[in-house]
Amino acid sequence: MKFWILILGLCAAQMAVAAPSRPEFHRAVYALHEQQLARHTVRTEETTGKYEGVAAAGYHYRVTSYYDAGTGRLLSRIQRDAKLPEAIHIAEVNVYDAEGRLVRDFFSSAPPWRPIHPSHAYINLHHHNGRLHSFRQFELEGQVNYEFCEGELDGNPVRIALSDSEKTPLLHPNTGRVLTA
Repeated sequence: MKFWILILGLCAAQMAVAAPSRPEFHRAVYALHEQQLARHTVRTEETTGKYEGVAAAGYHYRVTSYYDAGTGRLLSRIQRDAKLPEAIHIAEVNVYDAEGRLVRDFFSSAPPWRPIHPSHAYINLHHHNGRLHSFRQFELEGQVNYEFCEGELDGNPVRIALSDSEKTPLLHPNTGRVLTA
């Protein structure tokens, strides 16, 4: 339960003064994954591979995707070192509402040569409004990193992707109104 509180506390738009460290977040996301598995009947799919590039040459991984057996929803995906299963390279966990809609997802990734020191730590908050689905991605430290919206608005298809460096407002194709996700 305390991991849920830690992770949910990270979801606030205004971060507390002392956010957890990236290694703490990495461990908390993995602990949330374990809690999800304890509460669901799961089926898994697994793939293996090796990293490309000079820095990661020689490292191999195993990716396990965990699905709720009843609904087919992806609960989590864990990418670990193929030879050292305790070395978690990537931990992703999805949280759904009572209606089965994705409302939060947590992502942490570490380079294979430093699996306890993540280089990426994201919290995605999802919103559903009619036929629109949007999410806002926060860095662990609280900055908005990415925003995305897709679906249908006023009978028109909408697909918006906006990184933090893109500040130009997006307009509805028919009305000219500023679109917000």
